[in-house]
Amino acid sequence: MILRVIFYVSTVYHASSLSNQLSVIETLTGNNYVRWKRDVEIALGLLGLNFAMEKKLEKPTDKSTVEYVAEHEKWERANKLCLKIIKRSISDSILGVISDNENVKSFMDAIGENFVESDKAETGDLMDKLMSMRYDGTNGDREHAMKMINISSKLKALDIPIAEPFLIYHVLNSLPNKFN
Repeated sequence: MILRVIFYVSTVYHASSLSNQLSVIETLTGNNYVRWKRDVEIALGLLGLNFAMEKKLEKPTDKSTVEYVAEHEKWERANKLCLKIIKRSISDSILGVISDNENVKSFMDAIGENFVESDKAETGDLMDKLMSMRYDGTNGDREHAMKMINISSKLKALDIPIAEPFLIYHVLNSLPNKFN
């Protein structure tokens, strides 16, 4: 009886954990590709499915070992689950322009190719916003600095790191002279 209770609690906890991991994936809408990809990779990693994104296993042949057949079955199950999870987290308008694929790695690559231009546009917008920010006095100076640091971290996620000394200098220069 105790084993049944433990198994039940473990099953319920695992199901709620799965639900929690899947609910944190933001729906891919077009301007959030970097965050979406990061969320998908984290969720699939925590679920233990990320190995399906790393490689594609060839179908077993008559000469395949029992171990390889078992590994392929495990990979095939993970691949199908990953595809379902990923497709569920993409808006219908975007899903319609991505070529369907039976391999999660190829599918993610196809999604990434469609968002290269989007990343460039997002990078430009963030750079413009960072470089034109000036303290307007509506919020505190710390909040102003935190907004600029937040933009810098978004740029870093897009592979455009801003050197810390430059960021500090730029934040200070965006403040009015009364802060000297």
